[in-house]
Amino acid sequence: MKDLGRISEHQLDILNVLWARGEATAREVHELLEPVSGHARKTTGTLLHRLEKQGLITHREEGREFIYRPRVTREEVQEATVRGMMGQLFHGSLPTLVSYALEAGDVEPEDLARIRALIDERQRTRSR
Repeated sequence: MKDLGRISEHQLDILNVLWARGEATAREVHELLEPVSGHARKTTGTLLHRLEKQGLITHREEGREFIYRPRVTREEVQEATVRGMMGQLFHGSLPTLVSYALEAGDVEPEDLARIRALIDERQRTRSR
């Protein structure tokens, strides 16, 4: 069972490592993240265990080491995270979310053009 609704920032960091590498040992994940996170190796192991319990990663054994790999894609996590945020913070309203995003900071003209193109494409595909 995949639980995409409860991913911490540190768990997401681990998933990013696994998505980039395909698979990694706990030691490799720790060595990559420790300079930024400052976590002890045991903390990294705990986070890996939680991700596996949530169904987001799996492992295989090679000798005495567990080699972890993701069971979910970046896109699945992005979609679940955005849906959850949209539901909690914007009462499920896409227009409210988009309005907030556009008003929250400087939006570059290229970004607006890309958003317009995405909307136009979506309208074309829905019209068929």
